[in-house]
Amino acid sequence: MTELRPATPADVDLLAQQNSPEGAGMHSWWGYRSAAAIAARVSAADSIGEEQGMLAVVDEGGAVVGDVSWVRLGNGPPPQGYCYNIGVWIAAQHRGRGHGAEAQRQLAAYLFEHFYLERVEASTEIDNVGEQRALDKAGFTREGVLRHAWFRGGAWRDIVLYSKLRGE
Repeated sequence: MTELRPATPADVDLLAQQNSPEGAGMHSWWGYRSAAAIAARVSAADSIGEEQGMLAVVDEGGAVVGDVSWVRLGNGPPPQGYCYNIGVWIAAQHRGRGHGAEAQRQLAAYLFEHFYLERVEASTEIDNVGEQRALDKAGFTREGVLRHAWFRGGAWRDIVLYSKLRGE
């Protein structure tokens, strides 16, 4: 069973695997980031907030397998126009076991329970079929394609936008 919990300093080594092309995966490599910044954020207990946040994803044995994160966006005038955009990263050795879908389902439920919002969004590159399947399994609805929405790896990328509304 996949669960979410606040990240701890003991989790930083696994979470820092995102700091390489191999660890991030072909659809999540955005360039080098500071492992020290991850550690500082976790040790400062600054990883859960209304503007943005991150939780550790753990497997049935309690081992950290990745993280989920959110950032608040404005699709219209605040506060009614706020929504959250979420993301997930699962370590390479733990992918393909359903952790991503379950973590995103749980994160959406958490955000709806604790914050004033009607909508949670997620997006992924158009050729990331695995993440699209995970979002479908997590109860998200595919809304459409945003052309050239991300610049990653030296090229503009089309992304697929998904959403989940309160009560879905």
